[in-house]
Amino acid sequence: MKQNLPVTSRQTDIPPGVTLVSKTDLKGAITYANDAFVEVSGYPLDELLHQNHNIVRHPDMPPAAFEDMWSTLKRGQPWRGIVKNRCKDGGYYWVDACVVPVKRHDQVIGYMSVRKHATPAAIEAAEALYRDMAAGTVRRRPRPPAWLGIRNGMRAGSLFVAFLMLAGGALGIGGLKLADDAFSRLYHAQLEPVATIGKIETRLSESRATMLEIRLARQEGSQAGQDSQLTALDSQVAKLRANRDEINSLLGQLTGAADQVTRQMYLLTEALNRYTSDGLLPVEQAAARDDPQRVDQLVSQRVLPLEQAATTAAVDLRNSLITAARQEYEDTLARNNRIRNFAIGGILFGLAVVALVGHMFIRGIVDPLNASIRRLNRIAQGDLQGEIDLSGTGESGQLNHAAAVMQLHLKVMIDEIALAARRIHQHCATLNIALYEVTEHSEEQHDRVYSAVRSLDDAVAETSDLSERAERLLNLASEFDASGIGQTLVGETRELATATRLAAFGADEVAGAMRQVAELIVENRGEAQRAWLASEELKRTAGELKNLVDYFEPEKVANT
Repeated sequence: MKQNLPVTSRQTDIPPGVTLVSKTDLKGAITYANDAFVEVSGYPLDELLHQNHNIVRHPDMPPAAFEDMWSTLKRGQPWRGIVKNRCKDGGYYWVDACVVPVKRHDQVIGYMSVRKHATPAAIEAAEALYRDMAAGTVRRRPRPPAWLGIRNGMRAGSLFVAFLMLAGGALGIGGLKLADDAFSRLYHAQLEPVATIGKIETRLSESRATMLEIRLARQEGSQAGQDSQLTALDSQVAKLRANRDEINSLLGQLTGAADQVTRQMYLLTEALNRYTSDGLLPVEQAAARDDPQRVDQLVSQRVLPLEQAATTAAVDLRNSLITAARQEYEDTLARNNRIRNFAIGGILFGLAVVALVGHMFIRGIVDPLNASIRRLNRIAQGDLQGEIDLSGTGESGQLNHAAAVMQLHLKVMIDEIALAARRIHQHCATLNIALYEVTEHSEEQHDRVYSAVRSLDDAVAETSDLSERAERLLNLASEFDASGIGQTLVGETRELATATRLAAFGADEVAGAMRQVAELIVENRGEAQRAWLASEELKRTAGELKNLVDYFEPEKVANT
């Protein structure tokens, strides 16, 4: 980086209200500098023009500050910061600078820097910042993301709301589906098997009662006839056979019960199979052979123990199913609780995201929009001295930047118009003085010319009179005789008459020329007077321009 040396400790204060303006081309060469910038920098204008703008760079400015400035300008955005510049004599001055791209037909053709008075607090903060930059300890302030604009914000907001709706719908529908599945499992895998086991227990109880009836009938068989005993036995065996078939049917319905009770299902199945194969079937066979004693023996020794074992297995399976149902119920409640907590967490997360994005939207879009509206209102009211705010991102940031650039361009144009108006006023005042002197000199010359014309008229009159006398003398000389003296007198008299006539003609021509000169002097005096009037009109126009400039400087108008 260029080091402009030497430097001194002499500081130049920029008065409030003074604007330093310079323009450069794309390579940084100065193409324009206003009088205030020329005066403060200490360089003559011819030493500034076509020189790189770093001619006023102070060595205390860190390179990182200009890197940030150029990176911002290359993005087509304005840059603002507190800058320390160097004067030609080595002194320095602090300014609040705003650098903006100058565009024509949407193409950057150069850059414009507008500087004004920097407050002591801003200078102190800038000095601390530049010390941190030089030490490499500065932390960049977070900026709103570039994608946060109205268009992208609406898209992101719509997508986020759609995502929340889809997530909420999926969560709700999924939760209902899980609840339906849980109730279905609870009904088909627990409640229906429990009801089936209840029916099996009922059939086992009926079979037990039937077997007790068989034993009772056997004990009372001695008192009744054999035919009636066989009839009763057949009827009771038919009941056992019907119960056995129904138990087998109910056992088939239990197939595919819940996995967590598979062992109990296996034990019940084994117990029922033994009950039917080792108990009921032999009883039926003994009854078919008309062997009541064998039936009684099988009932007491096999069927009842097997029935007790099957009942116990059924009770165990029912208890296991009840336990499994309770566990399924508790699991369902826990899952629903998790879903509810997840939904509440999602709602809270969505609210937090909406609040955060809303805050970012307000800070990055709404606030800059309001700032742009306030700035445009101030510009409409003629206030171009307002604070330059370059905040915002996206469309609002672009609007804010455009408003700031427009404000700076208008301010520079107004300053240039004010400078031109002052120069016009000064030149008109000088011209009026010169025209007044010309008019006065023309009056004096006019009087002198007319005096000379009058003198020439008198001389012409005298010359004419002398010519007439010479003519008369010539006539008198012609009357003399032809002597030598007469001829000589006639010749001399003729020459005198001719000379006087020529002198009269010449004096008359000179008088005519002098009259033309006098007329031209009169015309020039009229032109000078008209020029003076035009200059006065120009002065009045310059005053109107000054009033127009004062309209855009409300502080000056208020002070006056």
